[in-house]
Amino acid sequence: MTPLIFWGAIFFTLALVFYSIGIWNDFYHKQLKKWHLTMFGLGVITDTLGTLLMYLHVGHLIFTPHSISGFLGLFLMMFHFSWALMVLHNRDVALQKTFHRFSIMVWSFWMISYISGLYLGISGLS
Repeated sequence: MTPLIFWGAIFFTLALVFYSIGIWNDFYHKQLKKWHLTMFGLGVITDTLGTLLMYLHVGHLIFTPHSISGFLGLFLMMFHFSWALMVLHNRDVALQKTFHRFSIMVWSFWMISYISGLYLGISGLS
């Protein structure tokens, strides 16, 4: 395993931890807080770093089902973070209710990419 893949996997796993903590705590309590936004932001940053390291490892863009779902997942995470920022800034209760449901959908989509990457990584090690 190259250092780029190793550190990419570390960053993706950190993204999973940060993003999951923020998503599930927000969903459980049904109240978006600033620290949730921090967790979402850390998730986006670490996922972006993991994506960058994988790109550097491959050396060019490739379009496989996994890479497409990964880019879409990252885009959704960025959109989700921006929406969370807007919801917190406007303090809109109606937006928060929709936000919780959307959060779970974004997290679920991102998990598909994470799990497929995990599977591809493990199958490549054998």
